[in-house]
Amino acid sequence: MLLNRQSGFGVGPTINPCTKGMWVWGRPISGMTPEGESIKVLVMDTEGLGALDEDSNHDVRIFSLAVLLSSYFIYNSVGSIDESALSNLSLVVNLTKNIHVKSGSKSDEIDTEEYANHFPSFMWVVRDFTLQLVDQEGEPISSRDYFETALALSKGFSDQVEQKNRIRRLLKSFFKDRDCQTMIRPLTNEDNLQCLEEMPLEDLRADFVEQVMGLRRKVLNRIKPKQLNGKNLTGSMLATLAENYTKAINGGAVPNIESAWTYICQTESQKGFDMALEKFEEYIGTRGF
Repeated sequence: MLLNRQSGFGVGPTINPCTKGMWVWGRPISGMTPEGESIKVLVMDTEGLGALDEDSNHDVRIFSLAVLLSSYFIYNSVGSIDESALSNLSLVVNLTKNIHVKSGSKSDEIDTEEYANHFPSFMWVVRDFTLQLVDQEGEPISSRDYFETALALSKGFSDQVEQKNRIRRLLKSFFKDRDCQTMIRPLTNEDNLQCLEEMPLEDLRADFVEQVMGLRRKVLNRIKPKQLNGKNLTGSMLATLAENYTKAINGGAVPNIESAWTYICQTESQKGFDMALEKFEEYIGTRGF
C-alpha cells in the first residue's frame, strides 16, 4: 500500500524547498485494513502545488503521479474549504488528459467511473482551521459533513459558476471514498511555529494533539493495499508500476493504466520464468545430467 501526503501549497513541514518532485520514506509504518488485517504502509511525500518556479503542467504531473501510485491520498491546505481552496484543486479537471485508463481511448470517451475505480481514497486535511463545525441551524456537524457541504453545487448558469461546479462534480466523481479532518493551529505562540517539529507533544495545544491522533487513527485503521485490476500489488510490482508511470511522464507521454498493468504482468511472468529456469538448472546440475 502507498499513502501519499500531498502538500497543498508548499507549506508542508517535511518539504525541503530546495528539492523537487516526490520522496518515499525509507521505513514503512504499521497500519490496519478495514477488515482488521495488519499491513505495512509506505509513505510518499510530494512537493507543494503552485511553486513560483514551476508551471501548472508540472503541478498536474506531480498530482497525477501521486494519484496513480497511492491507495490513500492526503491533501492539505490552510484555513477553510472555500471557493479559493477548491479553485486551487482545479487541476482535477485535467486529470483525464494526463491519465489514460485504456490504450487507444481518448480521455473524453472514458466515463469518470472508470477513473474512480483506479483512484485512491481522498483525505482533505484543513490546517489552522478557525471556523465552527456547525450547519445552518447551528447544529454540530462532522468534518466529513463540512467537506460534503463545501462540495454542494453552486446555483446559477454562468461560465464562472459552471467552472466551480465542474471542479466539485469531478472531485465527487473521481474520489468516491473521501473524508476530511480539520485541525486548529498547534500553538498560540507564533514564534514557536518555526521549530514545531522539535517540540514535544505536551507543549502543543491539547485539542490539536487530539486531532492529530484522530487523523492518525482515521488513516492507519482503514488503509487498503494498492490494487490494480482488483489485484493487490507486491512491493516489486509497485516499484515496477512507479517506474513505468515515471518513464511515461518524463518522456512526455501520458501514463496509461492498462498498459502499466500489461507491463507488470509481463515483468512478473519473466521473473517467474527466470526463477523456474534457475531451479530447473540447479536440479539438473545435482543429478549430473
